[in-house]
Amino acid sequence: MEDLLADVLKKNPDLPKNERAFLLELVQGVKRWELRLDYLLSRLSRLSWRKVHPLVRHILRLAAYQILFLDKIPAHAAVNEAATLARGRRLPASHVGFINAILRRLAGGEVPLLPKVEDDPVAALAVATSHPAWLVARWLVRYGLEETEARLTANNQVPPLTVRVNTLKADRHGLMARLEREGVKAVPCSYSPVSLLIEEFDRAPATLLSYREGLWLFQDEAAQITTCLLPLTPGQKILEIGAGRGGKTTHLGERLKNQGLILALDNHRQRLRSLQQNLQRWGVTCAQTIRGDGTQLLPVRFGSLDAVVIDAPCSALGIIRRHPEIKTRLQEADLATFPPRQRQMLEGAAHLPKVGGCLLYITCTTEPEENEDLVACFLADHPEYRLNFTPDLLPAPAREFLQPPGFFRTTPAHHNLDGFFAAVLVRG
Repeated sequence: MEDLLADVLKKNPDLPKNERAFLLELVQGVKRWELRLDYLLSRLSRLSWRKVHPLVRHILRLAAYQILFLDKIPAHAAVNEAATLARGRRLPASHVGFINAILRRLAGGEVPLLPKVEDDPVAALAVATSHPAWLVARWLVRYGLEETEARLTANNQVPPLTVRVNTLKADRHGLMARLEREGVKAVPCSYSPVSLLIEEFDRAPATLLSYREGLWLFQDEAAQITTCLLPLTPGQKILEIGAGRGGKTTHLGERLKNQGLILALDNHRQRLRSLQQNLQRWGVTCAQTIRGDGTQLLPVRFGSLDAVVIDAPCSALGIIRRHPEIKTRLQEADLATFPPRQRQMLEGAAHLPKVGGCLLYITCTTEPEENEDLVACFLADHPEYRLNFTPDLLPAPAREFLQPPGFFRTTPAHHNLDGFFAAVLVRG
């Protein structure tokens, strides 16, 4: 969804600021509240919700979101626009009438009641916070009612717009001044010393000259801080598995001061192209990109590396607030597919660091099977490795995120950061 939305905005660079903001609000808002919207709409429908035409469901969600969640859109305008949209898509008159009937009832104040916590906690929290029931049930067992509700609520908050400063080219205060001249108000963030929070902007930040010059990139503070867990010095040799578009690769290049070597591995052509573009824009000259699968034999000599970074594919339950489509895309059965691949990556990388070298394992999920439990199983099979617990490597405000015996955790509910897990394993 993120890529599709970015493509639409890229094709319409002259879209006025208010229209761009409205588009983002509608897309993100409907996905964020889709499960709750479906619950309400299904109870106003004479047809089974599953039998309703997919396009009709989309139009109903779009209008219902405006009626129920947006104050500036008159209800009658949302109803009329929905009918116009349906006719424009050449839907039959019966479909248009169906849309009109449901939305007029909703606009008139006929909003079905939500389930009550005392009757069914899972159903109540699932509908109220628009999360899948299987996830709510899972978290209730682990966290209890109060903590689960806090985590679900945090997932529905609009996340802060944070950027990381390119320390190869700028510093935080200098970039703040530059952004101000470009019509952007930015202030220092709380945890990362190279992060800024963008509060106000006149146009899309990614169209700014400072962005094109590689002075900054979008990145949550938690993602920035994970890279700091590694004890790096210029001249070292690092393999990054799952480099993606280069958020962590560029940070590693900064920390090495472009002295040394980063082998950035990813298996997707489009991501590799974006990675190469970002490395060039950022000014990282010590990185080489490689196309490959992190679960297969890697083209690196055993015992030759100072560090291996594994940005593991995961269920991504820690970043729902940024990617609300996860709520409807991910199924409970999918959870079992991640740990085997993650373990394969760890096993494939286990022989690559030299003695004294490190494995940095990172996910953006909340689930122990992909995090603590997986690391514990790996350590049980690899006595040559131990967990590293060195809070002093982190910026002072972020040291609380690293807890004994060496697990790094952040959450939207407690820190207003994306939910990340990380652990550094040192080879003895």
